[in-house]
Amino acid sequence: MARDLAPEVERLLQFRDPNIQKKATLCSIRIVKKVPNLAENLVNPVVSLLKEKHHGVLLIAIQLCTNLCNLNEEALEIFRKECTEVLVKVLKDVVNNPYAPEYDVSGIADPFLHIRLLRLLRVLGHGDADANDSMNHILA
Repeated sequence: MARDLAPEVERLLQFRDPNIQKKATLCSIRIVKKVPNLAENLVNPVVSLLKEKHHGVLLIAIQLCTNLCNLNEEALEIFRKECTEVLVKVLKDVVNNPYAPEYDVSGIADPFLHIRLLRLLRVLGHGDADANDSMNHILA
């Protein structure tokens, strides 16, 4: 069933509505857990999802990206090349962002996004000096 639904879910990842993107990304996470060899089909859509501004979409896309990196070495290399700078910029924006009440938890802007970003950056930076160098400025 996962193999049959994968092309439709892939198409929905490119949809403009954030709610549909979130649901499609959650479906992608489940599909990849059930059928890991479908992971390579989701790499390009996830790269575009990581550039989204909506925090909900970004949060789930980061989780999917982390899962793909843990499953597929090729996906890890692609995300290192194409997404490390983008993710560092997102983390910098979230840390330095002016007060946004919809994402605020006890004075911290979207701590759940912080945690997911740091976990993904840890995976991307493991064993890669270039990725570590690009992360040093925001983490120091």
